[in-house]
Order: sequence, then C-alpha cells, then structure tokens
Amino acid sequence: MRPELTSTTARRTWVMTRHTLVLLVRDPGTPLAYTVMSLVLLSVLHPVYDRLATPGTPGVVRAAPGIAVMFTLLALDVAGQLLLSERTWHTWDRLRSGPASPSTILAGKAAPLVTLFLIQQAVLFLFATAAFGFPLAAGTWRVPLLALLWAACVTSCGLALGVHARTQGQLAAASDIGALTITCLSGCLVPLTVLPHWVSTVAPATPGYWALHGFQSAVTGDTHAYAHSAAVIVAITAAALLISSRGIRRRRR
Repeated sequence: MRPELTSTTARRTWVMTRHTLVLLVRDPGTPLAYTVMSLVLLSVLHPVYDRLATPGTPGVVRAAPGIAVMFTLLALDVAGQLLLSERTWHTWDRLRSGPASPSTILAGKAAPLVTLFLIQQAVLFLFATAAFGFPLAAGTWRVPLLALLWAACVTSCGLALGVHARTQGQLAAASDIGALTITCLSGCLVPLTVLPHWVSTVAPATPGYWALHGFQSAVTGDTHAYAHSAAVIVAITAAALLISSRGIRRRRR
C-alpha cells in the first residue's frame, strides 16, 4: 500500500476512533454499572464457588474468570449500540457511502470498545486478586493477552449485532438473550459439574466456554489448553468481523 493511502486510512480510522471515544465518555453509565455489578456478584458468590471447587483449587480461580466473561458478554449491547445509533441519528447511510472502508469503520468503532472491555476485566481481576487471592501473577503474560483477545471477540460480536439489528428492541433482545444463554451454557455462572449433563455437551459451542477455560488454564499453567482456547477465540473474532464487514458492504449497494 502506498504511504499516502496508508496515511489517509490511519487518519480516517483515528477520526472514527475519536468520535466513538467521545460517545463512550459522554455516557459511561452502562459499562460502569456492569463493572460494579461484577464486583458485587463476585463478593457474594465467592463462598459458593469455594464449596463447589475441587479440593486444593481456590474457588476464585473459576469465579473471577466466569464473572469477568459474563459481564463482558452483557456489554454486547454497548458495542452494538454504537452502530445502531448511526441509524437513529440518520447518519448510517452517509457513513456507509463515505470514503471510509468497512474495515476502517469497524476499526474505529472497535478500538475504544476493546479498551473499555480490557479495563472492565482488569478491574475485576485486580479486585479478585486483592480481596480473594486470585493467582493473577501466575498467569504472567497469558491473562492480559487472553483478556485482549476476549475483549476483541466480544467487540466484534457486538458490532456484528449492531450492523444487522434494525431497532433498539432487536438489538436488546439479541444481546441480552445471547449473553444470558452463553453465560449459562458455558459454565461461567454455575460450574458445569452441577448442571445437567447435556449442558456440558453443548458448552464448547459457546465462545464463553473457551474464554473461561482460557483464563483458568492461564493461571494453572496448562499451555496446551490455553493455546487451544486462544485459537478458538481468535477464530470467532475473525468470523464476526467478516460478518460485520459483509453486512456493511451489502447495505452500501
């Protein structure tokens, strides 16, 4: 790519990113609420997870990742809303018909969201470490990397919903039902060992399952399970971005 084209693309991406960041800063209520709720839920459920944990394994090793994954999923609507709002403001057609490519639009919308979800996870893990002894140091670079991959995955899935949802009701229904279903089926809220057997069978079909096991394997040192989980999350992210990009292109015609 020629330098001038690269510079133009970077400038357009930055303009989109700055606009998205302003929108998030002006209305931080939902992300802030999810962050506080995750801390409260971890504090309340921590003793329950201790009772359900296998001997020798602290319950927080499952509780903290599960709740982090759960509340990041609940923020799907935050990501989708950034694209759906363009329709509400009647700027969607102008955005799609402008010089910015679908990848530039998605990158500009995604960067602040990924940062937001990273902060959300970081607050929870640091709180779990300080209050309940979550072995964050044992995860070394693996926990931050997986947090980044998971933030990108949730962002891409939320943007895919925002591209295809036409109303606030559609977005709310898809994001809320999807987040709750994935949370329950992946074992993020309740361990799979105490759920019906069929749930364990379908759990690997959910992205939350791989995020949960990725975080757990990061702190337990299971490098094979960690690499497998990370690869699945990357694949889901790529698929969601492809769906979003094609949705934007199709609507340009």
